[in-house]
Amino acid sequence: MTYQKIEHIASGQFKTGKAGAEIFQAYLATCLGVTLYDRTTKTGGLIHILLPEPPGFSDPEFPEKYASTGIPLLIGELLKLGANPEHIRAVIAGGALVGPVSRQDVDLDIGGRSADIAVSILESAGIKIIRSETGGFFTCRLELNMATGETTINPAWMDICKSENTFAAPTMENISRTIDTLNPIPQAALKILRMSQSSQYYIMDITNELAKDQVLSGKTLKLCNSALFAGLLKIDSLKDAVMLLGEDMLIKSIITAAVQNYYSQTGISGYSLCRGGLFFHAVGVAVLAEKIAEKTGQCSPKLAYTAGLLHDIGKVVLDQYLAGNAPLFFRKLSRETETLITSEKKIFGITHCETGAVLAKKWHFSDSITETIQYHHIPETAKDNKLLVSIVYLADLLMEKFNTGFDLEKMQTKSLDPALDHLGLRMSDLPDLVNLIPMNTVNMDDLHISQKAEK
Repeated sequence: MTYQKIEHIASGQFKTGKAGAEIFQAYLATCLGVTLYDRTTKTGGLIHILLPEPPGFSDPEFPEKYASTGIPLLIGELLKLGANPEHIRAVIAGGALVGPVSRQDVDLDIGGRSADIAVSILESAGIKIIRSETGGFFTCRLELNMATGETTINPAWMDICKSENTFAAPTMENISRTIDTLNPIPQAALKILRMSQSSQYYIMDITNELAKDQVLSGKTLKLCNSALFAGLLKIDSLKDAVMLLGEDMLIKSIITAAVQNYYSQTGISGYSLCRGGLFFHAVGVAVLAEKIAEKTGQCSPKLAYTAGLLHDIGKVVLDQYLAGNAPLFFRKLSRETETLITSEKKIFGITHCETGAVLAKKWHFSDSITETIQYHHIPETAKDNKLLVSIVYLADLLMEKFNTGFDLEKMQTKSLDPALDHLGLRMSDLPDLVNLIPMNTVNMDDLHISQKAEK
């Protein structure tokens, strides 16, 4: 029995290499994936493309995000490794229309335009396309076996759906007991969250409260030194964090560190499709929600970040039941008419949104965050905080459509037009919003998963 390392290629990134034990993998919805492989030199790579081309005329900060700039980069890297264009073979996948599709989705045709650009560039480079499966309405998993050059395209959840296991739904008493047995978000973090949302607070009070929890302090400093927050800065103390990052960034890092620990109580056989998947998705939604709030001016960016970070806390509870009994759930979710929350309601009798609202009330979250957690899949039903809920819904939807592969999600799109309208946006603004999806929230080393590849 042999084992191969799965290397997940996130959206807006690519990976190249020579023959080895790796399988390059990308989950694709509206995004486009392209694999290139030269069997004579056993050299190949995979790119996960977000958009057809960069906006404006300046050089993009992340050229890997776009078909027009990323594919030439991929080809160039393969040529440096000794590949010959005459021997390179290409496979293209993705560009799907996921969920209920509106006329605007078809008109925008983001995936279709990316595919057209990819074909044009590959043909110009003299690279033969041996397979292309683009469009349609499904999320797929594209994999390149670096040892053999074989590329496969399968429905994202095919392996999980094969099993015929039955599922025993938890009772509300079971769910309440699970809530009590999980390690909660630390009291220090909850207190800091409440302090930061008050009209007045002093940063010294924040740092003093954080200092009482040495574990959370350590995790916060580690996160402060990550690419998401400080990048190349070296932060050794909370005092340094305040001076170099500022008060708002320190508070964000505290809450993010606490949530990371809470989300870590899930495995990779339930909602998470990779190690840390729920957390990576939550951070992506948080950063994107913050950027949408800044763009629209309709909501506090700091509040949007926090709400985005916490929106899926209910999944941690339900994951304790889903992880060992996923097949039935995945089979239901694979049906075209099902969404995540309709499947949850049928299987569990409760959704992760409702479960999250129970947690939010238990931990005394503000009404705005509690309402966002409860209604982020159906923002039009929110009562007092529709702007915030619409922002998080939009960020969550875009992350699902364009940054798949972290966690199990399938959102309804009928609320897209009302949410955009409520925020003063139009469907034509969608590519600009997609372009805001963060590229530096994930450490790729955390996504390397050793899996059994073959017997």
